[in-house]
Amino acid sequence: MGDVKLEHVSKHYGDVTAVDDMNLEIEDGEFICLVGPSGCGESTTMEMIAGLTIPSEGKVFIGDREVTNLPPKDRGVAMVFQNIALFPHMNVYDNISFGLRLRNYDKEEIQHRVERAADVVQLEGMLERMPDEMSGGQ
Repeated sequence: MGDVKLEHVSKHYGDVTAVDDMNLEIEDGEFICLVGPSGCGESTTMEMIAGLTIPSEGKVFIGDREVTNLPPKDRGVAMVFQNIALFPHMNVYDNISFGLRLRNYDKEEIQHRVERAADVVQLEGMLERMPDEMSGGQ
């Protein structure tokens, strides 16, 4: 994907400032989480990176390419919301791999990516479980 960089990014909704002059650099391969109390701008920041929201000011880069005004489909990134909906009839592996299969990734690449994602979020060994067999935190 490449590095993600925000340069002096702000988002205003009328008189409300959701994000104010944010600078952020995420290196390729780095895993981050944006957390904070409701209304502090973490969702708006993610939406601006994904292209779902256009910044009022500043620039968004993915790799060396400025993507500030590109639509989401042209950015090569995805956003997962906190209250994610899982397919109840599919196990964890199939839920994680769903988007990759839609994009016709080969089986080996899908397996590698699913196992890597499961390892990052400590779900290795649970890939065959169904969603109703998992806790809310998993």
